[in-house]
Amino acid sequence: MNAGPGTGSPSHNSAVEPSENREVFVLTTEAPDRPGGQEHFVRELLQVLEKRGYRVRVFHAGNCVPKWLQRPTSWVFRHLSGVLVGYFVGRVARREQSADVIAVISNATVGWYPPQKNAGTQRIHFYHGTYRGQAEAIRPLISALGYQKLKWWDSMILERLSGLHKLCLANSEQTAQEVKRFFGHDCVTTLYPIETRHFCPGDRVAARQALGLSESARVGLFVGSANPMKGFPMVQALMHRFPTVDWLLALRGELPPDVVSRPGVRVFPNADYAKLPLLYNAADVFICPSRYESFGYVVAEALACGTPTVASPGGASRKFLGRPPFDRFLIADPDDVEAFAGAIAEILQRPVELRQQVIEQIRPQIIELMAPENWARRFFEVTDL
Repeated sequence: MNAGPGTGSPSHNSAVEPSENREVFVLTTEAPDRPGGQEHFVRELLQVLEKRGYRVRVFHAGNCVPKWLQRPTSWVFRHLSGVLVGYFVGRVARREQSADVIAVISNATVGWYPPQKNAGTQRIHFYHGTYRGQAEAIRPLISALGYQKLKWWDSMILERLSGLHKLCLANSEQTAQEVKRFFGHDCVTTLYPIETRHFCPGDRVAARQALGLSESARVGLFVGSANPMKGFPMVQALMHRFPTVDWLLALRGELPPDVVSRPGVRVFPNADYAKLPLLYNAADVFICPSRYESFGYVVAEALACGTPTVASPGGASRKFLGRPPFDRFLIADPDDVEAFAGAIAEILQRPVELRQQVIEQIRPQIIELMAPENWARRFFEVTDL
């Protein structure tokens, strides 16, 4: 992927030569090669569009925002970063726009300053959650000023304006409901694409051997970060509740020293895409006690691999664990230690049986809705691209 102004124009070269001179602009916050659910989605979207034959150009903070603003040091610029990214991304895309651009797909808080609306150009905005929904969920964890900024500035101004007068898409019914309730925009729920040939059931024994685990061990897994929003205090409480379980922690960012040195815990810092299916297949139970997940890629990935999952309500967990017999593993309160512990204990009593149930009953739903070819078909039907 080329860099931005001064070092090349924003682009993503297609491996498929389009039959017509058709181009799609994708406007987003961060470069697609960075970690994160939105970035993961953008990577998948690029592949889907390019297989369709479109030329795709991606505009983001890294190739549109002036270098002196990319890592702001002052308090003012840090808190204005959202609006500055939206402005510069929109301005560069507007400058680069031509009659060949048939669609502009914006994301999150980028899109309020869009390129010109030419005749025949689709304007699409993808919501990956709302900052207002997140602000309510994590209110006890942030300052009063932080809460107000997320709720009113980032959400009610930037996010709301970004989807105004556009075809709005959402990553989950949860997000679509938030967008309608807070902004008044109707959304079509498309979910996310996921590579179900990569995230698939594998040999449990071989996975454990590869990780140096005993075949007879009871194994729990968490994938995320130590951020309280992701529910890491609950993870620590459950590790204490189940001291004989081998806990695998695939963590991004800073690693808590007391966890790294804890007996029975194996930490995989910044586990890459290739390693995740191995971790999912080695585990008896996967836990996701996040306070706010607009979708939750990790839940879908775990279930696609057949791993029994205990999760707080989020986009993916509501979708795939919301009905019997799996609804008892959807924990209404992310702070309810007893409910999480009870669900984990049930899974550990019959992990092989429950794994088979996930493979037979949930994985087919994920394939139908999220396998890239199936997701792409619905996406193109909705967008008429």
